[in-house]
Amino acid sequence: MSIKLNMKFDLHTHSYKSFDSLSSIENIIKYAKKRGLNGIAITDHEVLTSDDVMDIARRNDIWIIKGIEARTEIGDIIGLFISKELKSRKALDLLNEIHDQGGVATLPHPFKYMKYMNYYPENVLEKIDAVEIVNARWQDMNLFANNPKVKQLLSIVRGRSAGSDSHFPFELGRAYWTTPYITSQEELKKSICANTGQAVSISFSDWLDELSQCIKFFKDPSLKQFARIVYWPSRRIIFGKRNILNEQE
Repeated sequence: MSIKLNMKFDLHTHSYKSFDSLSSIENIIKYAKKRGLNGIAITDHEVLTSDDVMDIARRNDIWIIKGIEARTEIGDIIGLFISKELKSRKALDLLNEIHDQGGVATLPHPFKYMKYMNYYPENVLEKIDAVEIVNARWQDMNLFANNPKVKQLLSIVRGRSAGSDSHFPFELGRAYWTTPYITSQEELKKSICANTGQAVSISFSDWLDELSQCIKFFKDPSLKQFARIVYWPSRRIIFGKRNILNEQE
């Protein structure tokens, strides 16, 4: 009798199609297999991965979940299990687009890059399917469970997800969502939305954000981007590591 092992899914990764990554699909899949992942969500900034990626995944016996990480007025939102590009960049409209495709809307790296507000609007949270409880470039939200704004967020949104937020192949699998043995992406959807899996973190490093910003400058040089590369490391040296307690300060 074969033993059905738990399955591991990195639900937040980036490829060369993102403006701050150079990772090829082949290398992403290679490292995902090396890390023992059963599947990955490719969630490039503002763009959906192409259909030929699914053929590569099938040949390598790994699941690919198609997604997009889109910037809105309340921060980033990820649409998973979608098949078409997302056009809106207004949070409520974007969430409707995701759900119209039968997709799952997740809130990645909560409170990171969040400007001008301390709490997410409740009418937006009510349409979010899952919170990325662990992001390897940010935080384990469980460590801040007593924080009022984290409490509000986790009390409204039922589902959970986890991902490495990898922009370089070696980051794959540093955080992931694990489930009992499943046989379809529909079952994975249910696990995320009903919070019946578990978020696992292996290691964290937000310094990798700075490397990604250098990639962005390499792809599209500008004075603004150069200033950003200088600003964020300097800010960290002066004020310490960013977290949800000081992100709005």
